[in-house]
Amino acid sequence: MATQIESRPQPTDDSVCMLFTDIEGSTNLVDSYPDLYDEMLLRHNELLRNAIYSYGGEEINVVGDSVFALFPASAQGVQAAIDAQYALTKEEWAQGCKPLVRMGLHSGKVRRHDTAITGIEVHRAARIASVAHGGQIVISHVVRDAIAEGPIGANVEIRDLGFHRLKDLRYPEALFDLVIPGLQSDFAPVSSIGANRTNLPSDVSVLHGRRSEMERLERIIADKQSRFVTLTGAGGVGKTSLAIHAGRSALSSFSRGVFFVQLQEIDSPDLIGSEICKAVGLQEVPGISAIETVCNALGGAEVLLILDTFEHLVEGAPVINSILRRCPAVTIVTTSREPLKLRSEVEFVVPPLSPPDEGAGFDQIQKNPSVQLFEYFVHRERPDFRLGDDTAGLVSRICRRLDGLPLALELAASHVGLLGVAELEERLRTSTQDLRSKARDIDPRHRTLRLMIGWSDRLLTESQRRVFYASAVLNGGFDLHAIESLFNHDADVVDAVEALLDKSLLFRKTALGQPRLNMLDTVRDFALDKLRESGEYNTMRMRQADYFTDLVLSAAPNVMRFNQRDFVEHLMQEAGNIRVALDWCMRQSSALQSAKLMEALKWLWISRGQFSEARTWSDKALEHARTTGEPEPLAGILNSAALIRYMSGDPETAREYGVESHRIYCELGNKPGIATAGIVAGIAKATSGDPEAGGMLIAQSLDLSRLIGDDYGTVLALIAIGEGTRAEGDEAAAEAYYLEALKLLDELGDTYWPGHLLQNLAHFRLHSGDWRSAAALAGQALAIGERYDYPMVVNLAIAAISGVLAVKEDWDGSAEIIGAVNGRLARLGVRFEPTDDVDFQRIVSAVRKASGDERFTRVSKKGADRQWDEVLSSCRASVAA
Repeated sequence: MATQIESRPQPTDDSVCMLFTDIEGSTNLVDSYPDLYDEMLLRHNELLRNAIYSYGGEEINVVGDSVFALFPASAQGVQAAIDAQYALTKEEWAQGCKPLVRMGLHSGKVRRHDTAITGIEVHRAARIASVAHGGQIVISHVVRDAIAEGPIGANVEIRDLGFHRLKDLRYPEALFDLVIPGLQSDFAPVSSIGANRTNLPSDVSVLHGRRSEMERLERIIADKQSRFVTLTGAGGVGKTSLAIHAGRSALSSFSRGVFFVQLQEIDSPDLIGSEICKAVGLQEVPGISAIETVCNALGGAEVLLILDTFEHLVEGAPVINSILRRCPAVTIVTTSREPLKLRSEVEFVVPPLSPPDEGAGFDQIQKNPSVQLFEYFVHRERPDFRLGDDTAGLVSRICRRLDGLPLALELAASHVGLLGVAELEERLRTSTQDLRSKARDIDPRHRTLRLMIGWSDRLLTESQRRVFYASAVLNGGFDLHAIESLFNHDADVVDAVEALLDKSLLFRKTALGQPRLNMLDTVRDFALDKLRESGEYNTMRMRQADYFTDLVLSAAPNVMRFNQRDFVEHLMQEAGNIRVALDWCMRQSSALQSAKLMEALKWLWISRGQFSEARTWSDKALEHARTTGEPEPLAGILNSAALIRYMSGDPETAREYGVESHRIYCELGNKPGIATAGIVAGIAKATSGDPEAGGMLIAQSLDLSRLIGDDYGTVLALIAIGEGTRAEGDEAAAEAYYLEALKLLDELGDTYWPGHLLQNLAHFRLHSGDWRSAAALAGQALAIGERYDYPMVVNLAIAAISGVLAVKEDWDGSAEIIGAVNGRLARLGVRFEPTDDVDFQRIVSAVRKASGDERFTRVSKKGADRQWDEVLSSCRASVAA
């Protein structure tokens, strides 16, 4: 049966409420009550179904003990969940076989396609349910807002659980639960990523025949004497799966977590640190490298890092030594087709699965791991397939001819539905002999794998083959629209993709609630070679670059607005493809497209703290632009690079680039360029020894931005002037500039700068003794930083909150928060910007003086040792009081 591809599902016109439920500890219930479990599950389903239908719900899916339902409105979904929990609690369950059901609700728009309900909001709802405990109902802020003022909110307490990171989602979610009269309410903290301390993928298939390798690898990792292990072996041998399974087993041995870092999508060693930051949940900070951020943040913590697909980044191997040297409790596992040749490295060779011996009997063949894996793959095509006396010998020979390589076995098994086992074995015998006679100088494992990919390729139609080769220019996963963009309606893409999925040349996963396609590196290498031979390589690369340039340009205006979530998550998901597009643009004779991309991406990188990525690409773009002889693209790239350098803590280079950009724009008479370059050049000058000239440039840029109607340029100039007057001590003038900027920012829908400015105003209120207004402003800044995932805004807001407590003479409370902020900044290896640091140090001095050195030191150390989530929770409570 062909795998169905969701071609173009459409969102519904209205929002719906989604309810996900499942039984906590169901495996233990099955083990403890094998004779009662099925009856219990049927009754559980009946009670849930009654509640769902009573409130106009639609049961979408029931799988095992999990239920998914939709409701027209949040109030109906929540009331159904409450009634279901009451019914489950009141039911008399036989002999203690009682289900504890966790429930999660979220409202949003979904996509319907036949009977399927998909979309990122469905994914979000499922993740919210997954962090609840048995008996608990957890809801999103959208559902909370919908029910808070109605009858449910009047009868049920809605408890704030704070912000939590959920698996696969970029943004922290504000979660709440319901305190319902007569039901349990004393639950442990929800188990978000912060509690689980891992991002390991959950959709890795079961390992076959790897017991000895798993046991040996688990021992090496658990022993922690060998802190750097490289899993080597041919592509497709199963290195990644083995590493992930070993990581899961090691979770209890690493108190700060196990993190999987996928390096496939990057091609520069300079970005390794940035990818680790993303995986661990660290934001890069200005002025230090991503690896410094990693080392500072991890310190002495027990962490296992799994760096996957390292073979194309071997020049970056010294990064591993840096982490191991600076972080004595970190263990690193890498997967690579070759060892990295570091002195501390322990090479762990992952061999192919052992095939049956030539004279093996039926029982030996049946128990052989390569045969079991082949059989597992065949069942995808033919669920009725069973190994018998008539097929055992054929399958045994297939496994031997394919050297037990898991990927080769998977590719071969995909053809059984078409050919049958006997014909497959016959064709493989001929092809294998032919290949081996022609390529004796190639490693046999790579020879076998290339044979299988090539053989699968030859069974494609011409149209399918063309789509297969073209798909190789896409990197890090892609959707159907991306493949369709490579063709001008001259290929049946949907049919071809279904065929490629059937033959395991593509595979499909779900990401952010949407189906997503990809191919293994070894398959991509083959397809790229064929694409080059076909003569379409340049065309497909150009179309790929154009498609993702358009995507970036359309999303760029929204990456810091109130509606940023979907845009940013989409761009983050397409990071691998955006890098491919950038690389292609920087190989062309014109720098015009790369200048557009840099302009569009700079605020995404800066606001998300991706400074390594930003600097790497801005350096490459600048080098490219200097060779093309085009002044306008060069000026634009210089301006983007100047801003990136300034925001990443390098004002001297920012000044150099900004001044050059401003000069070129002046020569061209480009007023928008003169205004934007003047702001960056002016800020850089003002902070690197020339405040008078810098101030003049910013003032000129403000006038010009207003003249040409550039609202965002006007905002940046106002902020820059405000910071200058603040530094000079004129807070009244600074506030006037900030308020004017805030008004424009609100009209623009921007969320990045208001958090910074609101915490500035909080300090001004503290200086005048108005702690209530200061608390309100700091609370607003904290909410913005948490909601939109701006860590430095969060740090600044909490520093201001320490001042609120100081004005209230809560000296111990203030000292604890000061210790927490200092500890966090120390782990990141940064300080606040000068004007912010002056205000923070003023608070520190006042609290130290009031408390005395000894007490302040003791209490602030206590704060530094507190969990960050606890600090955030207490700060929220402080500003809400």
